[in-house]
Amino acid sequence: MIKASAALALAALPLAGCATLFGSGANSVHTLALGQTGNFGPVNLTPISVEEDSRCPTAVQCIWAGQVRLKVLVEPAGADHAVFATLGQPLGVDGGTLLLEQVSPQRGSTAQIPPSHYSFTLRYTPQTR
Repeated sequence: MIKASAALALAALPLAGCATLFGSGANSVHTLALGQTGNFGPVNLTPISVEEDSRCPTAVQCIWAGQVRLKVLVEPAGADHAVFATLGQPLGVDGGTLLLEQVSPQRGSTAQIPPSHYSFTLRYTPQTR
């Protein structure tokens, strides 16, 4: 009986970390394409356009790593507005914090990435009271 309980507890451990990955709980995370909307609890977020993608291509040595700036539509329970999220930089949005955590694909050359190929991992953390 003890072995079965321990095995069940160990099997549930990997799932415990996934509980807040999606949905409307605190610290919600979604990976979205341009035009897709994610529900982050108090707000819905929709990546609208890539305003800048100056990341250094893979296999190239750059002086500056570059950055990605993403225009995001914010839809709270009120007026809609757009914000500009920069990769890796937290941004205060409607009583919480928005973080553009990851952008895919990586730049493989100096060629432009077609907008339909992008995906963005966004994290929204509501303000705790």
